[in-house]
Amino acid sequence: MTSQKSIYFPTSTYFIQDKCTVKIGKEQYEALLSYTIYIETGDGDSYDVSINRTNLKVNNQKIDTKFLEVSNSYMDALFPIYCKINNYRLSIENTKDIRTRIKETDSAIHSIYSGNGIDHIRTQFSNATGTDENLIQFIKQLHFMKLMEISMQKFSNKKEYDTSWKVLPIGISEWKGETKFQKEKNTLSFEPKINNAQEIMDDIIRYVHKYEYYVNFDEEQLPLYADLKHNIIYTGKTGRMEAAETDVCIEVEDKFYYQHQITLQTK
Repeated sequence: MTSQKSIYFPTSTYFIQDKCTVKIGKEQYEALLSYTIYIETGDGDSYDVSINRTNLKVNNQKIDTKFLEVSNSYMDALFPIYCKINNYRLSIENTKDIRTRIKETDSAIHSIYSGNGIDHIRTQFSNATGTDENLIQFIKQLHFMKLMEISMQKFSNKKEYDTSWKVLPIGISEWKGETKFQKEKNTLSFEPKINNAQEIMDDIIRYVHKYEYYVNFDEEQLPLYADLKHNIIYTGKTGRMEAAETDVCIEVEDKFYYQHQITLQTK
């Protein structure tokens, strides 16, 4: 008999490309990440699905700098991630194990490296994951986690769906809308509206002032354009994704521009 969790997440391997562009005034930053995600159905009651990440590349190259290697070591300590499925959402079940791996990784890094740059990476990661609540939220904001959660909406009778998206380096955007599953095409689409536009605008202004970018916000009224699109193609009656595309764009005239494009392909 096929278990419900294997219907949602049959064991699968995916290749993911993650491209981010941020422009603040005349300053522009771009990053392209690629990695492989291995999703395995749990074989007991302790968790429903495990997630592993491998083969991370930056701009299509293997990591070849000290700072990227250190950053990736901290991220690698998160895996494997064990999750339960509750109401078409993922809950993290192995925070204790993850914390042990982070501690071991931290000790190993500081036995090899030192300096202000390493201390900065350590502080940033510690601030983001320092409590169980922060660690869980950090993991749930990872982009493949967002894709996995929305893929389950194929099975939900409730079409209204809300999600969040971390807008680097600004803050968390909130979105709400209706998912559309087309059974005959075996596809799901989601194009929600932003739910906290004013908060994001405030976060952008604070960030610009904090880091002293040459951008002014003297206008009394300044429009914020925000768009999010998810499109998923499934392989059959289960939740196995054949391909998925995500495009998030937030723009404030010529002052701020953010675009995140993510593609997922089964291997």
